[in-house]
Amino acid sequence: MSIIWHGLFSHKHLMGKKITIICISYPPEKGAAPTRIYNLAAMLRDHGHEVEVVTAMPNYPLGRIFPDFRGKLVQKERNNSINITRLWIYPSNSKKPVVRIASMLSYTISLYILGLPYLFVKRPDMVIVSSPPLLSGYAGIIISRIAGAKTVLNVSDLWPLSALELQAIKKGAFYKFLEWIEKRMYRLADAYIGQSMEILDHIKQLQPKPKKQFLYRNLQETSRYIHKPRPEGRKKIVYAGLLGIAQGLYDVCTNIDFGALNVEFHIYGDGYEKEKIQQLIAAQPQRNIFYHESIPAAEVPRMLSDYHATMVPLRTHIHGAVPSKIFMAMSNAIPVFFSGNGEGARIVREGRIGWVSNPSDYDALECNIKQFVAMSDDEYDTMRANCKQLRKAQFNKQSQDAAFDDFINSF
Repeated sequence: MSIIWHGLFSHKHLMGKKITIICISYPPEKGAAPTRIYNLAAMLRDHGHEVEVVTAMPNYPLGRIFPDFRGKLVQKERNNSINITRLWIYPSNSKKPVVRIASMLSYTISLYILGLPYLFVKRPDMVIVSSPPLLSGYAGIIISRIAGAKTVLNVSDLWPLSALELQAIKKGAFYKFLEWIEKRMYRLADAYIGQSMEILDHIKQLQPKPKKQFLYRNLQETSRYIHKPRPEGRKKIVYAGLLGIAQGLYDVCTNIDFGALNVEFHIYGDGYEKEKIQQLIAAQPQRNIFYHESIPAAEVPRMLSDYHATMVPLRTHIHGAVPSKIFMAMSNAIPVFFSGNGEGARIVREGRIGWVSNPSDYDALECNIKQFVAMSDDEYDTMRANCKQLRKAQFNKQSQDAAFDDFINSF
């Protein structure tokens, strides 16, 4: 039997495609974006494809190249049976648009100078290009087409629209230029992957020519998650992720007095707002806010099981955004406080897996926390059961992975 199974697996591996993924973020960087790309690469590997990743030297969210990668133009490595080629980037976490653009442009140049020869040598069957950033995404599509590979555009956020909604950019000549790049990317790609239906609908509006598409959410491998009985003691809410502008966690901490609500709020992560949050905690310890350093992604499931609920905040509405933290909470069977609109709000509300408030509506968020504190054990356990049922019925990673492999093999 083992010989037969080995033969079947070997045959599947031989039939797999050579796939290159071009992205700007990849582990050991932390956060939703690098984790999502690693999960994609690992899934393709597990389905018998030969996977290579072309990415930037790790630098986010520190804005500095990680120590083990400094002073290099190119670094090649093999990790978990995935080949990784890292290219030079001018790192920055500056809020200044000019500096951020310079950083993205540096990686774009590296793709043209260093990435194009790499693709010519490797000759992949397919290149999956991640966007944003738009500049490197566009470069990835161009070099993929020059190399003669099928090109699949993986859209995780709608830029430049998201940048406009976050007030990181204003309408004008530069915004129109980015819109031109966006439309050009959609036109040149052979197919699309979207993280939400809102993203796929947006692409259809800008690219009416029918093309293959796939809704690929950042679902979690539930075998890694721990479903403990409900934690004892005072109710605890957790946030785990980037402390960036889009999340607006500092505003949550200043507008919600968790101590007065008789709950604890625990924060795991790093990013732009870290120091401000730490200063607030030191000055006002009575707010019951506790900061913890960021932890490896592999440790998140165990950590989440120690908390009663998780918070998923957005500072403003971001069209097409469905934070992966919703699926992470669902897999761990803990309710969600979601501050946002659109598809993410619909999933939480219709699935009855938590509470929804509009972005930056702290009065509504406080009311939701009060409902959470007042709910009975039976009501809480029912909400946890809803998380498990929704994950199994609609957001099952194994089902999605099998369907995505069929999508890849259809080219």
